[in-house]
Amino acid sequence: MRYLDKKEGPLWYFQVYNFNDLRDLLENVVDRIRDYVFRGQTKTNWELVSTLYRLIERARRTGAKHSSIERFVQLHLDRFKLEIRGRRGDNPAKLDEDELWALGQHYGLATPLLDWSKSPYIALFFALEEMSEYGEKRALWCLNTKLIEEKNRKAGRKEKLYLIFPDTDDNKRLLGQSGLFSKGPVMKSVNSWVEEEFNDSNNPILLKIEIPGHHDFRKETLKTLELMNITHSTIFPDLVGASRFCNIVAEDYET
Repeated sequence: MRYLDKKEGPLWYFQVYNFNDLRDLLENVVDRIRDYVFRGQTKTNWELVSTLYRLIERARRTGAKHSSIERFVQLHLDRFKLEIRGRRGDNPAKLDEDELWALGQHYGLATPLLDWSKSPYIALFFALEEMSEYGEKRALWCLNTKLIEEKNRKAGRKEKLYLIFPDTDDNKRLLGQSGLFSKGPVMKSVNSWVEEEFNDSNNPILLKIEIPGHHDFRKETLKTLELMNITHSTIFPDLVGASRFCNIVAEDYET
């Protein structure tokens, strides 16, 4: 059985205990599923913040001081642009700012982007792919893109949450993951942005579905996702995917 733990305006929280309940929730509660994008996280207490947010927080804890976040972010991107010269092959295409961030995200740069998928089951895979020694609960987030885009179109909106659909021709991973990015104010979580921008709404703008993290649920769900052709080999169509797929298969090795 699923539970609606609490409903706080635009943020709705659910808890499920098995795959069937999760599928039922997605099919019956998340109205018009095509209007949502999804993100899986391996820890339920993590907020929806970017790697650049975390980098700046770590730098501040170690004594770094930044008088202007905007300047820090621009310098970070300019530095990346300088460092990748000559490393993108012959006659590389010119990239705009969002495309540079997307390229950096692919190769481990701290960026203001957050990964999402148009498939809830691919997002579920990412929530469960890593084994947990202690079986912590995981989270599947659902973001209503239609209502966010409507909010962004209103005149005078300064702090927007952009949805970026990069050209996937040069990024097979994004294609395999039905991927896209969100990009909002650097030092604000998606949770906080939704709460502030939709504070007078009771529509389900952002849903958090808490899922089990124990071994049995993870093992059975990954097997179900494999039957749906969702594995490391399909969503990481490269050597990394092949290696991770072998590692998951090895978890069931019996002597």
